[in-house]
Amino acid sequence: MTSQPGTTPTLLSPLRHRDFRLFWTGLLLSSVGSQFTTVAMAWQIYELTDSPLQIGLIGLARAVPQIAILLFGGLLADAMNRRRLMMLTQASLFGVSGALALLTLAGSATPLRLYVATMFLALFSSLEAPSRQAFVSNLVPREDLSRALAMHSSQRQIAVIAGPSVAGLVLAFAGPALCYAVDAVSWLIMFAALALIRTRLPERGGWRTVSLNALGAGLRFVWRHPVIFPLLVMDFGANIFGTVRALLPVFARDILLVGPEGLGVLYAASAVGSLLGAVGFSLLGRTSRAGRWILGGVTVYGVCVILFAQSQSFWLSVICLIGYGIGDTISAILRATINQLSTPDELRGRMASIHSLFTNSGPQLGQFQAGALAALFSAEIAATSGGLIILLIVVVLALGFPKVREYRIAEHR
Repeated sequence: MTSQPGTTPTLLSPLRHRDFRLFWTGLLLSSVGSQFTTVAMAWQIYELTDSPLQIGLIGLARAVPQIAILLFGGLLADAMNRRRLMMLTQASLFGVSGALALLTLAGSATPLRLYVATMFLALFSSLEAPSRQAFVSNLVPREDLSRALAMHSSQRQIAVIAGPSVAGLVLAFAGPALCYAVDAVSWLIMFAALALIRTRLPERGGWRTVSLNALGAGLRFVWRHPVIFPLLVMDFGANIFGTVRALLPVFARDILLVGPEGLGVLYAASAVGSLLGAVGFSLLGRTSRAGRWILGGVTVYGVCVILFAQSQSFWLSVICLIGYGIGDTISAILRATINQLSTPDELRGRMASIHSLFTNSGPQLGQFQAGALAALFSAEIAATSGGLIILLIVVVLALGFPKVREYRIAEHR
């Protein structure tokens, strides 16, 4: 796949490609729906239990199936038609979200049932995640890939801006059941978008290629790469210790005193920063000093976590979360670009699954860690200690791994 002759890549270049437009739009609407469930479930658990630890257990419930199934999802992404696999998972996710809405309407929602539903949502999302990430490179030419990845990131951030803000209002005036119903409809929208995509994808080897040897090939590739593996470890550590989203209900209700409406704004603030970071990177295009930009982005992330933990002002907290999102997204886009350009297409599903194992399970384990630490001490201490550990990780990586610090994306053009 190549761009049209004589065209110059721009901010929205990937949208020239019909199938990417469909995919991106479907993901955007589906991601908005997912944010309705994220906000509703955290608030519902806190209202039912009045416990920060119980909010943290949502993260643990997500992390367990993610860790167990993500690598298998990567094998499937490299063995099967990625579009069909995603359509199957959308149908399954619709069933889970619909069940959550019905349970809540019937007054039968309990913490245990919410945790079980969370596990199923994480299970099906983990089966889909490697295919979703690898699919982007099938829909756009190489010269549009970095911008497509930036747009892929920006749709998530647009969703996290729009979703929680509206979800907080819906939650305040209509309750969690409607939030879950909105999420259920969003899975159907993504299913329809995938059904309309025309790009012919390779059928690959099917089930006979799903094996431990195939998994080993992906693991060896990541382990031997001088930059991909250290960056994955850094991201995992930053996510475990820097996940403040788990504590937002505590900050909203007990520290900043802004209620569910303010909770939606706090959820959206980091996404505003992430969107700004993604748009800024799209305008910039590709930067050659990727390693230094990544370390700089994570440094901003850690500093903003510390400032947020100490803030007693709602709007100062919002500004800190915006900076948090900017730093995180700059790092994430550059790491995703390195992964895609360094990995052969036949290994991209496994690469995406290994990457997701670190980047997706990290925040969920981090949510549990933050909730447990907040229950033992306080939400402020939990967030402050996390930010300090992130800065320590950056120092270790910058001083101990010079290949990461000096890495240039131009090496793989």
